Amino acid sequence: MHLHHLTVQAFGPFARTETVDFDALADNGLFLLRGDTGAGKTSVLDAVCFALYGTVPGIRPTHRLRSDHAPTGTRTTVTLDFSSAGRRLKITRTPKQERPSARAKSGFVTDEATVQLHQHTGTADGHDQWGPVCASHQDAVREIEGALGLNKEQFCQVVLLPQGDFAKFLRSDAKDRATLLRRLFGTGRFQELQTWLTTRSKDTGKKLDEALTEIRRLVERIDQETYTLHPQDGETPTRPTAEDPAAILAWTRQLLTLSQKASAAAKADAEHSDAVHDEAKRSHEEATDLAERQARHHGARTRRTALDEQAADHARLREELDRGRNARTVQPLLDGLDRAAAALEEARVGENRARALLAPEHQQDDLHHLGAHRERRHTERGRIESLIPSEQLHAELGTRLNGLAAKEQQAREDLDEAEKWLARWPAEENRCTSALDAMNRATDSIAHLEQTVRDAAARHEAALLRDSLATRLTATAKEKESRATQALRAKQEWLELRERRLDGMAGELAAQLAPGIPCTVCGSPEHPAPARPRDDQPTREDENKARTLYEQTEQALAAADREHVELAEQHAMAIGSAGTTPAAELAATLENARTAHKEACDTAVGLPAAQDELTRLRTEHGVRTQLHQEARDLLTECQARSRALAQQQADLARTLDDARAGHPGLTARLADLTRTTEHLDHTIAAAQATADAEARHHDAFTTAEQAAHSAGFADLDDAAGALRTPTLLQQWGDDLEQWGREDAVVTSLLTDPGLVDASRRPTADPAATAQALQQAEARLKETAGVSRRAEERVTALAELAAGVETRLADLEPLQQRHRIADRLASIASANTATNTLSMELEAYVLAARLEEIAAAANTRLQNMTSERYLLVHSDEKEAGRRGRLKAGLGLRVLDTWTGTERETSTLSGGETFTASLALALGLADVVTQEASGRPLGTLFIDEGFGTLDEQNLQDVMDVLDQLRAGNRTVGIVSHVPELSRRIPSQLNVKKHRDGSTLRPRTGADL
Repeated sequence: MHLHHLTVQAFGPFARTETVDFDALADNGLFLLRGDTGAGKTSVLDAVCFALYGTVPGIRPTHRLRSDHAPTGTRTTVTLDFSSAGRRLKITRTPKQERPSARAKSGFVTDEATVQLHQHTGTADGHDQWGPVCASHQDAVREIEGALGLNKEQFCQVVLLPQGDFAKFLRSDAKDRATLLRRLFGTGRFQELQTWLTTRSKDTGKKLDEALTEIRRLVERIDQETYTLHPQDGETPTRPTAEDPAAILAWTRQLLTLSQKASAAAKADAEHSDAVHDEAKRSHEEATDLAERQARHHGARTRRTALDEQAADHARLREELDRGRNARTVQPLLDGLDRAAAALEEARVGENRARALLAPEHQQDDLHHLGAHRERRHTERGRIESLIPSEQLHAELGTRLNGLAAKEQQAREDLDEAEKWLARWPAEENRCTSALDAMNRATDSIAHLEQTVRDAAARHEAALLRDSLATRLTATAKEKESRATQALRAKQEWLELRERRLDGMAGELAAQLAPGIPCTVCGSPEHPAPARPRDDQPTREDENKARTLYEQTEQALAAADREHVELAEQHAMAIGSAGTTPAAELAATLENARTAHKEACDTAVGLPAAQDELTRLRTEHGVRTQLHQEARDLLTECQARSRALAQQQADLARTLDDARAGHPGLTARLADLTRTTEHLDHTIAAAQATADAEARHHDAFTTAEQAAHSAGFADLDDAAGALRTPTLLQQWGDDLEQWGREDAVVTSLLTDPGLVDASRRPTADPAATAQALQQAEARLKETAGVSRRAEERVTALAELAAGVETRLADLEPLQQRHRIADRLASIASANTATNTLSMELEAYVLAARLEEIAAAANTRLQNMTSERYLLVHSDEKEAGRRGRLKAGLGLRVLDTWTGTERETSTLSGGETFTASLALALGLADVVTQEASGRPLGTLFIDEGFGTLDEQNLQDVMDVLDQLRAGNRTVGIVSHVPELSRRIPSQLNVKKHRDGSTLRPRTGADL
């Protein structure tokens, strides 16, 4: 993966659009990303990560990526051009952010996050172009991970190389190392495999237990089925245990054979009982038939006697039956005569009741006079009904007059209200116009006052910075002077110590002489008068310490001098911005400007409302003027219409008073006429009904009398006395017919040969034969039940025996599978002595990865430490949670100079950085090979170089030079001055009050 171009806009500390040309920076394969603390060096790496994956390293929220220095209308955007896996891609992302609303005068709208991925392609005419690939977040992440072969976690670890994390990783315990390695290598699948093996072991064990339980259940059922079995030869075999398959099979088969023998014996006994039962049933049926025939013959003789006694009264009964049947023919006419008499009486009562409702002078009138009186009433009703609309019109006129009076009153009130409002209008218009002019003047001055506030605030802030820098400048001047004094003193001490060592060098050399050893100065093996060392003779170590102290004070002096120069430049810039005016005076000016601006804003804020109020008042003036005229016109109209309607109502009143005839209204008068007419109609109808009833009664009497004479009766009373109920007549007829039928049946029975023969035989005894049959049936049921149960037992035992054989056949494979699954699960979970390392499966895989990482790191660590240090992968056990042992994730350092191993926590700061860098590079190699095998064309190393001495820095730079092999680019993020002298290609990050900027510098610029 190679980076080509990066463009950021309103991102992090960068307020404007900044562009990085990585191709130009990577000419030498190595470039430096430098800048002051907080300038935004790490934000460049954040931009790269955000462009690729939509998030930044760590857990920072994406909505905080926007620059606080950027204008509100500028949208945060990051564009990255890179190539990987033979593809050149360009991705542009914008995070979710708020911007001012284009429609509303105030308020914000939210723009959602966007992404656009393009791929560089060539056209047929040789031109280059960017073609779209996708525009969704999920698709973009899938394309990026496919091209790089790394997810975000792996990219942040192997491309950005966060040194602080790896220093922590170097010193951390096995648990923390396992957490990082698990995320990078995705070894969760091995933990899932371990869990699956454990689950598999439990499942196979459960199935084995279920199989054994089923076998025990079947054995128990077999034992229950045969507990009543009584073998004739020998005893019932003893039930074996479920763990002895051969014994179970033999026991089951033996019980099945015994059950089959018992079933055959029970079946023979049941067949004998069935034959005895058939004989008893035949005897009982013969005795029952004889007893029944004997009883029928005896009953026939008894009934013959009774029938002979009933025959004496049959003549009288037949005569009564004939008279009753003749009277039935006359009965409908008698009933009709009764109904006609009742109807006549009812008609007379109704006529009397109807005449009682008439006036006394009309109660005795005949039908003719009643009809004439009714016609006169109908004529009067017609005249009254024709006047009802006039009465309604009279009431309607009254309602309309009341409505006109209400309208006239409302018109008077509206006219008065409109006149009062129009009288106040000139003063209201003048007040609103004056207030509106004042608000317009305040609105026009707001922009000028805002600029005044900004200028005053800027000068005040610059004055505060000027005063603060002045204080710091004085302090740094004193610090610089102190550092100069310390450096001069350290230099003098070093030179004095060096001069004293040179003066006593003869004694130092003489201390190294030994008999027979040539002198390093003259070469003589004899040393007759060697010089004596001085008592205060300095050693080489003393001189080196003094020189080191001098160099440190010089570096501190240089740092103090740089700080003093930078502060002087900043102080000069602050004076140029703020001048020499005191900060308190500028603060007062700022406060006055803010007060004037607030007053103008407070005044101007009511401008829209004032404009709306004036517009509303003018609109209301037009409305009020129109209402005044409409009220005046309505008042005149109501007065004229009221006079006309009052005259019309008076004319109608005179006509209606004559028609009412003393009644409260025409409706009451009409109701009275209607009642009288109805009474007349009812009386005429009742008189006519009485006449008709009299005619019908006479006709019914004549017809009934003639029918009675024809039926053989002397008169109507004789016919009525012979009437009998239909039920009684039917009963008499049925009794006579029943006697005849019974007489024929009894005669037939008494002459039946079978019954006559049965009567001559001895009396039968069905009870005795029934008892014998009952005993045979009980015996048959008992033997049949025993036979059925024996047969069912044989069937059940056959099924259970087959089930046992099947379960026993499946038992061995289940035991074998459980042994294998349990052994694998125990090894994977480190719960068995077979796992000699006591390592779980995932820990074993992570240990192998850590061993590969340590091997890859050592290839560079040796070069960076002059062959002194090596990282050693350790299998030592470490107590973990719940007392379990974790192994294989330990790291120690081997010092080849002393041959001893020690903890990584004993390394110095520079040694820790070197080991962490080697570990990070080794991890990058292993993760890249594991994830995709694609070479990393770009690496970033973030900080840590300040802890190295000159020799270690040179060794590290040599290793970084080696990383550039194979067209690889290495970017170093640091503010160490020595690196800026060693690395010509640089990307400088400058911070300013209005946001940071990026300034590249390559070797061609030097």
